[in-house]
Amino acid sequence: MRTLILLMLLMVFPFPRMNLISQSSVLSPEAPYILVGGQNGTWFHSGQTPRLYRISLPNYSVTQLTPVQGQGTVWTGGWNGSQWLISGWGINTEPEGSNPYIYLYDGQHQIVAGSLNQYDSESSWHGGDIFAATYNGKHWLLTGLGSDTLITPTYNPNQLQNHMSLATFDGYKFTDLSGIVPRQQNAILYANAWNGTQWLIGGGYGKAGVLFAFDENETIDLTDNLHEVVQSFASVQSIAWNGNYWLIGGIGFLAKYDGYNFVDLTSELNAALSEAYVSHLTVNAMAWNGSTWMMGGGSPVAQLTTESAWAALYGPHGFVDLSPSLREAYGSKSYDSHSSILSVRDSGNSWVLGGYSRNHGVLLTYSNGAFVNLSNLVNATMSYVTWVGAPNAPPNSVPEFHVILPILMLSTTLALVIFHKHRNARNAVARTG
Repeated sequence: MRTLILLMLLMVFPFPRMNLISQSSVLSPEAPYILVGGQNGTWFHSGQTPRLYRISLPNYSVTQLTPVQGQGTVWTGGWNGSQWLISGWGINTEPEGSNPYIYLYDGQHQIVAGSLNQYDSESSWHGGDIFAATYNGKHWLLTGLGSDTLITPTYNPNQLQNHMSLATFDGYKFTDLSGIVPRQQNAILYANAWNGTQWLIGGGYGKAGVLFAFDENETIDLTDNLHEVVQSFASVQSIAWNGNYWLIGGIGFLAKYDGYNFVDLTSELNAALSEAYVSHLTVNAMAWNGSTWMMGGGSPVAQLTTESAWAALYGPHGFVDLSPSLREAYGSKSYDSHSSILSVRDSGNSWVLGGYSRNHGVLLTYSNGAFVNLSNLVNATMSYVTWVGAPNAPPNSVPEFHVILPILMLSTTLALVIFHKHRNARNAVARTG
């Protein structure tokens, strides 16, 4: 009887499920800290210098890092589970001129072996910028702007100077893939994200938006598919994946995409946001924390338009406008029509948001229904906070077999012991009978 009860318990309480390490829930051992990147000085004006800080969240101590010497900016970064890749644009002192750069950092020190500050002159990225970096478990996908000559067969075959750029980087080798970008034009690929099987990549310039998927073998142009649903689709500024669907945001729109169908969320978001804060919608940044989306916008990145910063939460019950609280956190004197949220990240315990207001960097956290303004940590030397990062686990989530395997072995052994005892007892009854 006891054997049967144990067998029933094993059926009712099966082996533990494999716990997936999600990008939004597990921090590296060095946590909690965040990285804050941007620049001092006005975008695309002489004298702009890159800024990158490591900020410890328990005591708010600040350490300045130097991603590139001379002029430049930090546009983006990403974490692969053991190191950061941080990039943007920087002046090269050699005759070739300016180049994007790759700065690798393990949370304590720069990894000099893989860091690059100049690519071969044959690369069409020469003189350009890296705006987005995402890791897929094997290598990084880099997207942005190239400023060297590119002869492309895609879209309107042309010899371009400025153009949308695409590349992979495995830690040492940089491979330029700009020639396969669909609808190639004088524009920027601002965003990319990985969902476990493919990247979704977007960008554009003005109203000439571009969206496509890339699985390392081919590109699938989704621009017309999105246009059919989102009439106001302009440049794509942000893309993120939550395990079930994509959110895609940009100048004039927000859309949802499950891999098959697009859903226009623009009117729903506009209805939730107060007209006092948003006149022309731009979604610059978004992130998922395992249950809820946080997003923000205002003026588009690298464009000094007269928009006001806004922020909102999105979940099963729709949108929640946080703009009034955001304005209060900014302070009435610093919140005006020249402000924006440019980056959003989940740090594990709170949301972290970066942006600017009238050429002063803005850094905020949000948790338990309230913003905390940490801008005093950065705004003395930063005109714009364009990127914030928290060392979460990489998006290529893997099972924690080192934890699960011993439990599986113990459960299997227990089940075998019970099975053999039950069989032996049954055989003994048969013999006595």
